[in-house]
Amino acid sequence: MCFVFVSFSSFAQLKVNSSGKVGIGIDPDANYNLKLGSAIFVSGSGYPDIIVSYMPDGYGRAIYPSSNYQCKVGTPNNQFAAIYAQYHYAGSTYHFSDTRIKENLRVIEKPLEKLLQIKGVKYDFIKQNNDTISNEEERQKLERMQKDKLGFLAQDLEKILPEAVLYDKDQDRYYIEYNTLIPVIVEAMKEQQAQIEELKSELAGCCQEDLKSGSINSTSELSPYVPEAKLYQNTPNPFSIQTTVKFEIPETVQSAQLHICNMTGTLLKTITVNQRGTGNVTINANEFGAGMYLYSLVCDGRIVDTKQMLLTE
Repeated sequence: MCFVFVSFSSFAQLKVNSSGKVGIGIDPDANYNLKLGSAIFVSGSGYPDIIVSYMPDGYGRAIYPSSNYQCKVGTPNNQFAAIYAQYHYAGSTYHFSDTRIKENLRVIEKPLEKLLQIKGVKYDFIKQNNDTISNEEERQKLERMQKDKLGFLAQDLEKILPEAVLYDKDQDRYYIEYNTLIPVIVEAMKEQQAQIEELKSELAGCCQEDLKSGSINSTSELSPYVPEAKLYQNTPNPFSIQTTVKFEIPETVQSAQLHICNMTGTLLKTITVNQRGTGNVTINANEFGAGMYLYSLVCDGRIVDTKQMLLTE
């Protein structure tokens, strides 16, 4: 036989009001069936404990295990539908990607075209009311974390890659699944690399013909290739105003040019380079439209190297 003693006294630790609402260590609350006045400690023999307690950092209560790296939220067969939070700190995050749970596999269409339309931005979140955080240091930390963010605008991205955007009607908010962009980037790079390899061979022929019709009349007049010549990646890349291309050209080189072509192999501009040793040239964005370009350093009629640069709006 079990006896349960419930007190209605104002000094009791377990209190029940006339509506059946319960308070432990505190008066019952009409809005809740159970209200606790202090921390909760859930313990089981041989297992780490779960604690719900006050935290001095100003955020109020926290749920945490009694030992580090213990306890779980949900199980493989009992999973939560959604978790809403402001910030997520984790050592690793894994996503479902097992072939056995996938069907209707398709090729990602025009990945490079989509990627070139996406516009990255730097932004600040609109200031939220953080007055509920009592710790001044934590409040300032949260405000700093809401500034100088890098990302995309969900409404703009939805027009280009709707698969990466989710609209939550309950909150009237748009969300971006940034991991969805990874396969698009991978396929875009593969498409771009295939174009580069094809254009390298086309560009070689294009440059040779251009040089022959200019100051050099025949391949017999071309000096041997000088391996000390180098072409570096432009900086910044991508660029929107101007970019700088650095190079190294030995003193023995008689003529040097920087050729700029579009992705179809059309020669757009030739810059004569008179500098020897380490030098650079500046390319202005207003000379070209937004897009991907190839630039090559040609020394005495031989292509030293070819690299790509991206001009944004």
